[in-house]
Amino acid sequence: MTVLQQILGERLVIPLLDLKRDMDLLKEVQTRLNALQLYDYDSSDPDGLWGPKVERGIELFCNAVYLNNFDTGLFGSTFAEALLETTTISPMTPPQFAVPTWWQGGGKDALTKAVATEAAKQGITNRNQLCYIMATIQHETAHTYKPIAEFGGRHRHYTPYFGRGYVQLTHKYNYEKYKSLLDQDFVSFPDEVMKPDVSLYIIIHGMKNGTFTGKKLDDYTSGNKVNFREARRIVNGRDKATLIEGYAIAWQGTTLF
Repeated sequence: MTVLQQILGERLVIPLLDLKRDMDLLKEVQTRLNALQLYDYDSSDPDGLWGPKVERGIELFCNAVYLNNFDTGLFGSTFAEALLETTTISPMTPPQFAVPTWWQGGGKDALTKAVATEAAKQGITNRNQLCYIMATIQHETAHTYKPIAEFGGRHRHYTPYFGRGYVQLTHKYNYEKYKSLLDQDFVSFPDEVMKPDVSLYIIIHGMKNGTFTGKKLDDYTSGNKVNFREARRIVNGRDKATLIEGYAIAWQGTTLF
């Protein structure tokens, strides 16, 4: 009897942490995911080791058969039965992005112009707001001015919905928001938010409309009101608020806008 068959027959429930440690069970899971074309071995045989590829394969499988095991953190007989008995998975390709893909990425100066262009499309013309958007990008991308991912360390807890992009979009519910807004399946394909055009749209839309935390640019920078320190609440509470305030003030002194 295989481990999956034992889970099914004895109605066992396996916490996610135990699943990650059980090499025999993971080898079976890897084998089944491989048969469903949701996972490729790095060698000729399954290794029974947990990693991003295994996690992504299980996530895709659960989405395809409408299971919520990652939400509950528990894997039991329903999961085992589905994995054992499913023979095919319909091809899962990301749908076409609903927003024009005019921005393909670039350096700091090019990104600054792209931010101004996309912000204008979304109704933002306030220069202080543009400065704070750029300050946020500067911080969230570790001064690279490119969409980056924060996988690793404490960010592993959010896998596969760890921070990505110009704004470090984190948590499944935020990926679900933009799945709905843009009609693109970021829940099944979270890496899609790393695309420069997608990421640019998300940071500007989210900061303008309060999508991330309920706080928005107009709450802190509108008319003659400028409060760059408190504006950090738009993205992440007071985390590094003073540091990012300094970046925004420095952007006010540039001639890039």
